[in-house]
Amino acid sequence: MGNDAVFRVHGLRKSFGHIEVLGGVSLDLHAGEVTVLMGANGAGKSTLVKIISGVYERGGGTMSLAGHDFAPEDFAPKTPAEAIRAGVVTVHQNINDGVVADLDVATNLTLDRLSGSGAPTLFNPGRVRREAKAVADRMGLAIDLKARISDLSLADRQMVAIARAMAHQPKVLILDEPTSSLSSAEADRLFALVDRLREQGVAILYISHRMSDIRRLADRIVSMRDGAISGVFDRKPLDFEGAVNAMLGRKIHLDRIVARNSAKPILTIDGLRIAEGSMPISLTLGDGEVVAITGLVGVGKTALAETLFGVRKP
Repeated sequence: MGNDAVFRVHGLRKSFGHIEVLGGVSLDLHAGEVTVLMGANGAGKSTLVKIISGVYERGGGTMSLAGHDFAPEDFAPKTPAEAIRAGVVTVHQNINDGVVADLDVATNLTLDRLSGSGAPTLFNPGRVRREAKAVADRMGLAIDLKARISDLSLADRQMVAIARAMAHQPKVLILDEPTSSLSSAEADRLFALVDRLREQGVAILYISHRMSDIRRLADRIVSMRDGAISGVFDRKPLDFEGAVNAMLGRKIHLDRIVARNSAKPILTIDGLRIAEGSMPISLTLGDGEVVAITGLVGVGKTALAETLFGVRKP
């Protein structure tokens, strides 16, 4: 394939009805390299990933995978399982798509072997734990193999999902917004894992909008806009501002934001608890103010909104 491109997409097209979502996308992924894919909502990133991972059928163009059993231009998985068997594995943004919450870590790490063709007829817990430990050790995963997935933190669930994906020893790994629900410390663990996979020669497609992720990991940046590649940035030092401008189609100007202070309170919250044993919340919302409530998944943002709206009792 030349220039150590493990995976190549050329002129990929996809339409839904009369709406063209991908208009001839071309992209190369290289061994031992992290390619960051940036794009605003509606740019076509998810459609591209779903075609590569076998969820959608392409409407035109070609995909080729180094070492594929068929003709060089004949990589066209019809299901995610087919893509995985060929060596292309995706860890989706929804962590629960990659793990089974009611099973333990060991079973999750070996689930594909247990359920695939040639799987053993009888379930052997000892063998499952031995195979799971081998996978965990290879990935540097320090998690209790007997723990149920539902009892783990979001970060640990994600690590299990990635380790399960890597049990297939893929040539290409796609990570879709993997730090969207992680704290800074948890993201650092993920970055260390990505570094390890890069050193093992895996071609990684990393989809993210977070500049902290991109600055930390990117060997190359590819920007998408309106279903097409709008810029490729691989010259060191990487042009992060140029990549953002290519993604948006315009230059961004970060003007100074002045907070608006209101002397007229509209809503006052004093010592509100949204769950038994939780910390009390006190907050005043003023006339004409925009107040942003931020936090990771599961900290109670939605519960707070539902309590204020009367859906939940405080």
